[in-house]
Amino acid sequence: MAEMNDAAKTLLEGKTFWHLATANADGSPQVSPVWAGSRDGKIVVNTAIGRVKDKNMRREPRVALSAIGDNPYEPTMVRGRVAEIVEGDQAEKDIDDLSEKYTGNTPYPWRSEGERRVTFLIEPTS
Repeated sequence: MAEMNDAAKTLLEGKTFWHLATANADGSPQVSPVWAGSRDGKIVVNTAIGRVKDKNMRREPRVALSAIGDNPYEPTMVRGRVAEIVEGDQAEKDIDDLSEKYTGNTPYPWRSEGERRVTFLIEPTS
């Protein structure tokens, strides 16, 4: 596991939106804006089970994330691999924690009826 630089750590502590790049089944790129955090040196990303990024990361664990802080000419990029997939109560708690961080609201206010969440812990590789 590569150590994240200070810029990435700082952006993960704040309310910065990240862009998560995954690979579709045909190899084409797919990019989604996501809320992100960190836990134990890994990047935390949460989504609903069944969404494209969920399917893509389960099939192909290599991902990339990028974010822009105060200076748009100094983007922060992280390449990594999905190290752990978490479902159940912890994944539900993770989306509530991210919602609190980004919107000040908990529980997550846009949960659809019957929706189940999944958390991907991404280990930085570069």
